Amino acid sequence: MTSIDGLGAGSAFAAAQYGLQSASDGISQAASNIAQRTAEDAVAPAQPIEANSTTNATSLNSTPSSTRLTDDLIALNVNERNAQASAKVLGVADEMLGTIIDVMA
Repeated sequence: MTSIDGLGAGSAFAAAQYGLQSASDGISQAASNIAQRTAEDAVAPAQPIEANSTTNATSLNSTPSSTRLTDDLIALNVNERNAQASAKVLGVADEMLGTIIDVMA
């Protein structure tokens, strides 16, 4: 009978744990960045772009602050999906281990 170590259940649990930890760190960082930007905007709100302004086309795009906020919101969403995927891996590894125990019993 072969061992279930190596590329089996043990590494699946380790990969899921690493994925969950990484996603948790990413969520914490993105949430912290969003909170910081919200606090900065409360102190010094962004100035609206005037319609009759004679600015060039590049200044009509999103401000750097709103771009960073958008990036942080995307990072938050991506890390949420990563956490869901890692949880799914953990569930499958748990089912696999349960099946192995049932077969060996």
